[in-house]
Parts: sequence; C-alpha cells; structure tokens
Amino acid sequence: MARIVQFQTNFSVGELDPLLKARTDLEQYQNALEVAKNVLVQPQGGVRRRNGLKFIHDFGSSFTDFKLIPFEYSSSDSYMLVFVNLRMYVFKDGVLQTNINGSGNDYATTTITAAMLDEINYTQAVDTLILVHEDLEPQRIVRNSDTSWTVEALPIDFVPQYAYVIDFHSPQFTITPSAISGNVTITASSVTTDTGTAQAGSSDTITLKAATSYTSNDQPNGMFIEITAGTGSGQTRHIEDYVAATKVATVYPAWTVAPDATSQYEIKAFKPAAVNEYLNVLSGFGRARYTEYVSDTEMKAYVEVPFFDTDPIASGDWESEHGWEDAWSATRGWPRSATFHEGRLYFGGSKSRPNTIWGSRVIDYFNFNPGSALDDDAVEATINTNQLNVITHIYSGPELQIFTTGGEFVVSQSANNPITPSTLLVKPQTRLGSKPGVPIEDLNGATIFIQRQGKSIISFQFQDTVAAYNTTALSVLSSHLVRQPVDLAVRRATSTDETDRLFLVNNDGTMAVYSILAAQNVIAPSEFITDGSFIACAVEIDKAFVIVKRTINGTVNYFLELFSDDFTTDSAKSGGAAASVTMDHLQGKEVQVIRDGVIEPAQTVPATPYTITFETASTSSYEVGIDFDVEIKTMPAEPRLAQGTIQGTKKRILQIDAIVYETQNMSINGKEVAFRQFGVGVLDTATQEFTGTKTVSGVLGFTNTGQITVTQTAPQKMTLLGLEYRMSVGN
Repeated sequence: MARIVQFQTNFSVGELDPLLKARTDLEQYQNALEVAKNVLVQPQGGVRRRNGLKFIHDFGSSFTDFKLIPFEYSSSDSYMLVFVNLRMYVFKDGVLQTNINGSGNDYATTTITAAMLDEINYTQAVDTLILVHEDLEPQRIVRNSDTSWTVEALPIDFVPQYAYVIDFHSPQFTITPSAISGNVTITASSVTTDTGTAQAGSSDTITLKAATSYTSNDQPNGMFIEITAGTGSGQTRHIEDYVAATKVATVYPAWTVAPDATSQYEIKAFKPAAVNEYLNVLSGFGRARYTEYVSDTEMKAYVEVPFFDTDPIASGDWESEHGWEDAWSATRGWPRSATFHEGRLYFGGSKSRPNTIWGSRVIDYFNFNPGSALDDDAVEATINTNQLNVITHIYSGPELQIFTTGGEFVVSQSANNPITPSTLLVKPQTRLGSKPGVPIEDLNGATIFIQRQGKSIISFQFQDTVAAYNTTALSVLSSHLVRQPVDLAVRRATSTDETDRLFLVNNDGTMAVYSILAAQNVIAPSEFITDGSFIACAVEIDKAFVIVKRTINGTVNYFLELFSDDFTTDSAKSGGAAASVTMDHLQGKEVQVIRDGVIEPAQTVPATPYTITFETASTSSYEVGIDFDVEIKTMPAEPRLAQGTIQGTKKRILQIDAIVYETQNMSINGKEVAFRQFGVGVLDTATQEFTGTKTVSGVLGFTNTGQITVTQTAPQKMTLLGLEYRMSVGN
C-alpha cells in the first residue's frame, strides 16, 4: 500500500464535462473540478463563494416575459431598462424611477409585446436606443432625464425599395436621356395627359371622365394616376390596363381607399412615386433608376447600364419596371437586427428579406436612400449561398460582422477603407450558425455567440496567421453546462482580483458562468443555482442584473436582483442599526439572518406584516436573504505515477490541507472546519476571517475515486486557493 501526496495548486479549469472523466491525459484534468456550484474562479486560480443577490424589485406575477437592456448615457448616468408586455421600467443605481413622463406611473408605455421580447435586438448611440424585431416598426428610446423618456417609431426619412412583385409596362411616350452614363436627366415627350372627375371606381379600378383624352387601349398604360381631390385623395398608382370602350383603368397596386364619382384625378408621365423605379431599353442598351422627381415630364436618374447614345427612345423601345415598394412595412415585416458601424446605421434581415443588410447614408442614420450610389449614399447587399442564411445579428467590430442561422460573414474592408456602394462585399467566414434570440457580446476583441443548436459557446475572431476569421468553442470542456441558452451577458473585469465573466442563462433556470482570463488562456465555468429559476440577465457597466422566478406562497413571482460583493445570500435586503426588517417579497420562505456578521438561526417570513425580528438588534449592519448551496468537488485522484494509472485502485484520504484566504466557513468531506478563535469576548461576535492552511485529519473509508468535497454550512465568506492531501493507495 503506497502513500501519495497530491497538491492541486489551482482550479483554473473550472467544472469539467462528465464526458471527460476518463481523460486523465489532459493537462487541464489536474486543475479541474467535477463540481463547481455557486462559486467563481479567480484569476489567481482559487475559487470563492459567488456573490449574493440583492433584491431590487418585485414585478409580481402579472408578467412572465422579460428583457433586460442596459443603457449608458454618460460616464455618470447609466440605467437598466426592464421591458415587459407593453411597458418599460427604468432603474438607475438599482432604484426604480417613478412618475415617468409625468404620467404618475413607474413605467413608460411601449408597443413591444411579450411575444417579441425573446428576439428583440438593440443598438445604442449616445442618448438613443434603437430596438428592432421583425414584427415591430423600429423603435427609438431617447433619454431626456431620469424620469423623462421618449418612446416612438424610428423616424426613417427614406425606406429602401424592393420589387416583391415586379411589373412591366411600355408607356406610350418618348424619353430622352441627357447623357449615356452617370447621373442623368430623363425627359418625356409626346405625352398624352388627362385630368377630370371620375365616373366611378372600385378596389383596383377607376372609370375616367366620359370625355377622356384616351381613345385607344394602350395610351395610358404604365403612366401614373393620382387622385387629387375627393374620395381617396392623395393616392398615386400605375395604370395597369385600360379599356377605351368603357373608360375603365385598372391600377396597380390596388387602392387603399377606392375612388368614386367624387374623385378628381390627373394622369401624367411621371409622379414622385416614380423614384426608385427603373426604365429598361428594349431595342438597345440602357437601364436607369429614377432618383428624383423634377416635373411631370422630367426625372433625374442614375444609369446602371449605359445607354447607347442620347437619341430619343420611342414608345415601344423601352419599358417601365415597377412594383417597387417599401422593403419594410407592416405587411412585409421589419428589420430583425441593428448596429452602428463607421458612420452608418445598419439593419440586418427582415421577415420578407431575411438575408439582406441595409446601411444608411453616412451620418444620416435614418435615410436609406441609395441615391446615385455615391460613396456616402445608402448601401444594400443580399447574402446568397447554397443554404438559407437568416440574419440573426449584425455587429460592429474591426469589420462589419454578420451572423446568420447558416454561418458567419463579414463585410470585407481592405486596407481599412470605408464601406461604399461600390465596395460592399459580403464574404463567408465560418459555417456554424448562431441561435436567434440570444445576444452576442464582445470580449477582448472576440465576438461571443451561441451556436445555432444552442449547445456551444463560440468565439469569433480574426486570426492573423490565416488572414481570416476563425471560431473557437469556449465550452468544449464544459458542454454539459450549456443547456439551450436564452440569454447572455458579459461583465468585464474591473480589478486584478477578478476575471471577465460570461453569464449564460439556460432554459432550465440555471446559469453557466464562465470566468475568463484571455491573457492566461483561462476559461473556467461554474454553475449558479438559486431558490427559483434565472430567466434573464444583463450587465450595466459593472453591475450584473438578473430576473429570477421564485415561488412565493404557491404563487410564481418575478424579481429583479443584482449580484453584489456585499451579499452572501439571495433576494436579500440589508441595512444598518435595526431590530427587524420587512421581507414582504419572501413570505413563507426560510431566510438566513446575518446580524453584525453573526449568523442567527434561520427564520420563516411570516404573513403580514412580513417582519423578521432579530434575536439582538444590529448595531452596524444586517443582511437577510435566502441561503444557497456551495459545492466544490475535485476530479477523481490521478497522480500520474510511473507504474501507471490508479483509477481502479481503492484509495483513502488520510489528511487534507486546505489553503484558504479570508475564509469564515467551510466543510471538507462532511467535516466542518473550525474558524472561530477561543478567547475572551468571542461569543456573539462575527467569525474572524482566516488566511492560511486548515488541516482536516481522520477522513475515514476507502473509495474508488479519492475525491474531496468542500461545502458550506453558513452563508459566510470562503475562498479556497488550493488543496494538498495525503492519500493511501492499495488493493
């Protein structure tokens, strides 16, 4: 029987996937844990009890769907916005703002329904937050003051056009271009016009006046008819077909309001509605897009295919291409994602055009007019590959990144040149696909997203060695903790005592929390659980907020809570000198009382007035909240002896030396470690924090694994830096 001394110097791998339990050959195995529950891995390699949750607000049971969106207005003003069905709540420094917009309500009204919250996307610039969803006209939220917020539809100056149902006609007049290429003027001649009062109308027809100028069936086809007065006034349509015998003109598209015998009309060669329609030359070369209305016989246009010459083009030798309409509308759907990138506002995907991106004019964020394709005009591109690429997110990184259900793309910018209509080129990079509804985040230059099937956390980053973007699975050693995520947030480290943290809310109510130290290649996951379920998360600068679903007296309630270094319990309240505290949000729950650092017996929150009375009044501080379990369990012992593995050998741990830092409470393999010091005046005082080595001896029994389990019996500080243990190995 051999005696072995093992020393686990750090826990920087975090909780390891059970599928890797046999991979003792991995370097990560020696620094991993089988269980890391409700702990955080520190940059130096130790693990500590996770932060408790401070109670912020009780939303009751009326709302079940939530979206948390941080809003940073300035270096001194930041907010957490909580969206529920048709409402937006504003929290500043964890305090609910009331009397919003002078309404007497503690919320602002919105048009965002509960069904939209799961897939709401957003982007922010200075004081304006833009929210998008395929069933929601893009919204902007503007902060005027802490309690004054404007919530309205985004005032888009020009919506890009698209021919969902394209239509062609051969207007019966002559056109003449002023030049063969570039920006030109198109002049109409030999035009027969008509004005008057209609005789009748229907959903898609209008009967012209009896003495109309049109005596043949083809004369007005393709021309514009506008209702100038009477019923249906203000509508402009193309004439699709005309029957001279009956004076009935069929229009396209159908009228919004059908005309009647009171409707006055005029028929002209051009109207403002012609902007963004096309003319195509049939008997030669030439294709141009109308860019500006000048008069009823003159349009400015941008030539996409040069004309052969500037001679007049007679009727029958050219056609009008129309059917163009707003690319976004209540009928066609709205953009699904948004970002600001290099002076443009970009939208990505819509219900009808799921694989298209649009960029506004430069520094004219709400104008998507392609104009004459000048460098600062709006841009547009559609991703066409051999699979469907529904855009889920777009992100402004070193280049514009596009995430779809089928893969990851970038808009290539050679030599850091800006994106222009002539240089816009979307290039595929990787083919994983991203999960709709889960936000993407930047972390140290890498873009973090959830793989389409919801089983992996992916890092998307440019690699100099291959001059392309590559993906890395951050969760490859901990895939068991990624369970169909519904929300994601990143909190960046603010000191050398902490790592960057990636919070992942799973659909089973747990959280996978990754402690990441990129410089040291540390990716250490742990699992957070609470008395209830985590529903949503977001980070406001350095404050991590969560929505927690808790069952209170048989009723499901939803709380906004905040991870805080000052708390060791959940859904907690704190204060100074007091004899009691009201815990009305936790009626019927067992809560732990920490008074002046002393752990008092647990109590159950009674019915009204929901008061928890302390055994002794606090003189400096108290905390009352729900305790949570902490568990740290090492991997099965594998000392890598010269004679080979000991996986199948019986083992007995004889002594454990735990190196701890500022720790007050800890149990090792079920044996509670003593931290209170004997002496005068130690009763009814807080347990002193201990830094050093605590030894546990006499651990009985042989096992097949030789594992150590560290737990806590009280909600107090605990930081475990390393474990040295003596083990007897034999058959």
